[in-house]
Amino acid sequence: MADYDRSPGAPWSAEDIEQLRILAAEGTATSVIAVQLNRSEEAIAHRAAQDGINLSAASHNPYDPDTLNR
Repeated sequence: MADYDRSPGAPWSAEDIEQLRILAAEGTATSVIAVQLNRSEEAIAHRAAQDGINLSAASHNPYDPDTLNR
């Protein structure tokens, strides 16, 4: 893994933003996106709003077996 500072206020890389776009498009829950990108849910929501990424589809229950493979 690359040496990348994910402390509060750490810059977003192009790869992070692309991963956010992909996960949001797949309907991944914001809480799961936050864990995968090692950021807070608030940071995910803020960045998504900045970049026009729709998180409304990301309301699936991450523990629902029907949505685990999305």
